[in-house]
Amino acid sequence: MLKRISEHAAYYTSLIAILSLSFLLAYSSSDRSFQIGVIVATTFFYVLWGILHHLINHDLHTKIVIEYILIGTFGLTIIFFLLSVSGNY
Repeated sequence: MLKRISEHAAYYTSLIAILSLSFLLAYSSSDRSFQIGVIVATTFFYVLWGILHHLINHDLHTKIVIEYILIGTFGLTIIFFLLSVSGNY
């Protein structure tokens, strides 16, 4: 398990950096449309990152693409729901 993590450390580090930067951008801005744009762009890049990661490692399958798309959609749904419940959307 640790060998596999160390082999993909650069991928995981880049993903954590992208998600952290996106969180900071969305959290620090008071412009709601900018926040939504950052969230949608982050979701798009998350799905793209996952597909490219599996493509490079030669284990890309339709099931994996669908999984990344569904998780991205689920994340967007949760955030939009939370924004609408808080009255800020």
